[in-house]
Amino acid sequence: MLVCHCHAVNDNTIRRCVDAGARSGHEVREACGAGASCGGCRPTIDRLVELHGGAQNAIEARGTQG
Repeated sequence: MLVCHCHAVNDNTIRRCVDAGARSGHEVREACGAGASCGGCRPTIDRLVELHGGAQNAIEARGTQG
């Protein structure tokens, strides 16, 4: 789904940014430009970071428990 219309960034790109280490909307903006113009998509970006980042953190935590 297209998240940032100003920079034509979709949800998969944002997830890849989180996979690469972005942990906030600001870090996503720096990585791919999403949310850097009008800001209308920032709540969606923040939610994607929260959901995908939380999933990534859970996976990483499980990997360190063994």
